[in-house]
Amino acid sequence: ASGHLGSIVAQSLLAQGKPVRVMTRTPLNLAHLKQQGVEVVSGDLRDPASLLSACQGVEQVLAAAHALTGKGDNNPQTVDDAGNRQLIDAAKVAGVKHFVFISVMGASPNAPVEFSRIKYRTEEYLRASGLSFTIIRPSAFMDLWAQLIGQPILKQRKTTIFGRGNNPVNFVAV
Repeated sequence: ASGHLGSIVAQSLLAQGKPVRVMTRTPLNLAHLKQQGVEVVSGDLRDPASLLSACQGVEQVLAAAHALTGKGDNNPQTVDDAGNRQLIDAAKVAGVKHFVFISVMGASPNAPVEFSRIKYRTEEYLRASGLSFTIIRPSAFMDLWAQLIGQPILKQRKTTIFGRGNNPVNFVAV
């Protein structure tokens, strides 16, 4: 819930009167959510014991964490690959009823980008887990894309757009 999607989902669930538990490596950073009634627990996708504790008594899990730009042992292999598999295992042991996994558009075993291949492997692991699940493969979140493109336009009056400019992109709003 420290990221863009997780924080918005937590806020939306709270507004509906739903009980919300979020897991983060840095609970102090989510004091604002705790003040609103969110249960904030400490956990790390790289620490299986913390995942089991975080999943106890939970009906649904939204797995939206990623380490695309991580460094050291906080990287796609330890978080997006091994970490998400450990979360799936913990959810199964804890009796979670439904698991929602945020993947990436274009996830496949032959994707040209390793991150997309990792996300696909996690999807396959989830499919084989026996859990009830939903896999979402969003494209770029336009909320964040606007920041990436819009800020340079405002400051420098120019920006960089990848590709030839004629590829269709279906933006998703968080």
